[in-house]
Amino acid sequence: MTRTWTFTDLEFVVLWENLTGELLPPPFTVTSAIPLYYDYLREKRETSERLDATLGGAFDHVLTSIARPDLRITVNGWDTQDSGGEQGSLRLLATRAGSHGYLVRQLPGETPHDSGSFTISACDPIGLAAAVVAALPDTPPATQDEIPLAAPGSGSDDVDHFIEQSPTAAEFSNLVSVRSKRFFRVLPTRMGTIDVVQGNSVFGPRGIARHRLEWRDLPDHGRYAIRHAAPWKAVGADTQKFASMINMCVADVIRAIKDERRA
Repeated sequence: MTRTWTFTDLEFVVLWENLTGELLPPPFTVTSAIPLYYDYLREKRETSERLDATLGGAFDHVLTSIARPDLRITVNGWDTQDSGGEQGSLRLLATRAGSHGYLVRQLPGETPHDSGSFTISACDPIGLAAAVVAALPDTPPATQDEIPLAAPGSGSDDVDHFIEQSPTAAEFSNLVSVRSKRFFRVLPTRMGTIDVVQGNSVFGPRGIARHRLEWRDLPDHGRYAIRHAAPWKAVGADTQKFASMINMCVADVIRAIKDERRA
């Protein structure tokens, strides 16, 4: 049975700050509903005392694994139909530290800047990618297997307007630049980014390996996943395919960690 803990937003803030002395990690954000600063400090102190009495240090190993992991997967997702509301947001942090894996989820609050609560679930560190994909809104894979995309900054997406509108436009319909523009013109119903990041590096921040993917749920099409690396392409992705794409990034990070340890 999966072990799961639930904390209010203030409880999670207090636990995190007491252990790390730091602000909450991305993608989490909390804005207190307590209007007065000294009232907020009092609430934090009382919350800290209550948590000490109920948890003691028994939860420290879980938080340490989350705060100082070998790698982390950060998920930021949103519903484009939600008009900036919080109910359509998705904020996840999955971490792997040795033989321990955890998935932290910030549940929706009343505004985009607060939350109702946080849940922390233990999971198989090898199955971290699958746990992340399972936490995404359920959407069928896109009907088209693969769409080549123009690389950002390549200039190939700046197709002349007259080419697209000319009588011979059919000749250009398969150009990567044209197909890319058509793809990104479709407003997704939901979309988001997934960052797979090395926990730390002996070479400092510049040595940290990081990879990004995004997903776009297109109306009447389904879910596409895009890895931000060459060759750029949107791939129709079911849960297994999407987890496999994330795992490729995880494997790259683990390879970087092993290379550092051998250096």
